[in-house]
Amino acid sequence: MNTNSLYVGSLITSVIGVALLLIGDFAGWYWGNWYVGVSEEGWINPYNHILMSPFLLVAIGLLAFCAYISYLGVNDKLSDYHANMGIFAALGAIGLQLFAFIGFAIVNIIDDNAWWPDVGFYGGVIGGALTLGLLYLAQQQRASLK
Repeated sequence: MNTNSLYVGSLITSVIGVALLLIGDFAGWYWGNWYVGVSEEGWINPYNHILMSPFLLVAIGLLAFCAYISYLGVNDKLSDYHANMGIFAALGAIGLQLFAFIGFAIVNIIDDNAWWPDVGFYGGVIGGALTLGLLYLAQQQRASLK
């Protein structure tokens, strides 16, 4: 497999991960009391939640950095140091999103709310994981060609 095709794949997956985190909701929750007739629902995205926004914005930044690294890899201007930084950035993006979601889940379990992951969570984590895998494979292929 050509190294450039791996970088193109990681560029696509990281851009899709960034786009889904920016456009879609990360997670949602619902609380309702049918006896009283009161309900409340909400969604978490990078714009509306003071506790989750820093984690999500940093994860978006890390995935955007992975896209930049992939772009450099496509143009054959990538150093080994930056290739390794791309791998660590993808790991960091996945870790931040999982940390944020686990915290969100714990809070909603304690409050006995209905909760769910949304398109931003799936897009960010799956996009980050695919980016990580493709950057790792490209780095291994670069190392074997030297």
